[in-house]
Amino acid sequence: MKTAIIYESKHHGNTKKVCDAIAKSQGVKLFDAEAIKGDFPWDEYDTIGFASGISFSKFYNHVTKLASKVPAGKMTFYIYTCAKNDKDFAADIKAIAEANGAIILGTYGCRGFNTFGPLKLIGGMNKSNPDKDELQAAVEFYKDMEAKYEK
Repeated sequence: MKTAIIYESKHHGNTKKVCDAIAKSQGVKLFDAEAIKGDFPWDEYDTIGFASGISFSKFYNHVTKLASKVPAGKMTFYIYTCAKNDKDFAADIKAIAEANGAIILGTYGCRGFNTFGPLKLIGGMNKSNPDKDELQAAVEFYKDMEAKYEK
């Protein structure tokens, strides 16, 4: 399965760390959403991942805009890092892609180091996140998803 992950990772690079772990282990191609100009080569990939930090309970804008352009029938998955992993923060972006006819394969989310707003005054929260267990869990999420797809 030829896979690309389109990501946007700001502040502390939490999401990039997760994407890098998957790319290193599984040979996935990474694309920084902010650097994509013009059309994305959708046809070159079997599966597209969309990855982002979470801001005000949503994926970042560059990733969301690209998800709105995913072609019908394209298999997609979603990855996010957030301050408090207590709900599916990918629900909105999945609905956007699904409205275009994308196939949703799964979602992985984990905590990330956060110094937004007043948290900066106390040194932030989740200082060690994503940790090695969360990075390994992201790789396992990808492997499991890939194994289901190939069957």
